[in-house]
Amino acid sequence: MRRRSRTRVAALTAVGVLAAAGLIQYAPDVVALAQAKHHSEQNPPDDWSKQGTYLSAAQANPSVVEVLGSDGSPYCSGAVVHSPGADIVVTAAHCVYGDGSYASSLTVAPGRTGGKAPHGTWQVDKIWIDPRYTKDNDERYDYAFMRVSRSGGPEIEDAVGGNTLKVNQPYHLRGITAIGYPDSNNPGDAQISCDLETFQSGAHDQYREMRCGGYSAGVSGGPWLELKPGAKTGALVGIIGGWNGGGPTDDDPHVDAISYSPYFTGDTQALFNQAVNDDGGQTED
Repeated sequence: MRRRSRTRVAALTAVGVLAAAGLIQYAPDVVALAQAKHHSEQNPPDDWSKQGTYLSAAQANPSVVEVLGSDGSPYCSGAVVHSPGADIVVTAAHCVYGDGSYASSLTVAPGRTGGKAPHGTWQVDKIWIDPRYTKDNDERYDYAFMRVSRSGGPEIEDAVGGNTLKVNQPYHLRGITAIGYPDSNNPGDAQISCDLETFQSGAHDQYREMRCGGYSAGVSGGPWLELKPGAKTGALVGIIGGWNGGGPTDDDPHVDAISYSPYFTGDTQALFNQAVNDDGGQTED
């Protein structure tokens, strides 16, 4: 099992299975995303020296969240997504669904560092996951949108900003920043960040791939962002997840340097639209 958080989901308090009512019709299968216009002739570099940088509390990106389990322990990452209601967060589906049930009693903490949440926490009220993941464990749909709230407000995006979902982008992108919360070799429960290029994975060609060291368990759901210089929010083009939970098997010598993302398509946009419109979804305790 990959270093991501999949084995830890079962430890969370779980509630029922996805209700069939309210589901929308989805676009054609993601296999279409390998069409020529998106196929990348660029190959990932063989240079394995690139390493992520841990961010101090002052440097932490406030729109990147740490996902906390029912006992308050951190175990995954995520990001605030710009929406009309200013209340949507994205993470990996395997962070919030496993063994046929949803995790419950979850909260998110933006910019959390050293166990301290400078912006406070928001509770997860509802979760949207593509049924092809919940029914078939199709890792091409390993993403989830969550609606969050806090008694007395404000909405999470109003407090920390949000990132704009961007779909159907080329596999090969430059100037991407990948951020998450590793739980190994992490001094002070800090965000790790890396500026890099993304590629179409040679080993798993329906996924994006990035190469940067230090991305161990806990980074699942962490965003891949296009950020302008000095900006803390930008375009959301991926999250750590997908094949094997977002990276190679544990026996790979580069297990913490290779990360994957599901390829965001119209299906991703449709699921996000469901969350925005409060259509379907799994209500949390």
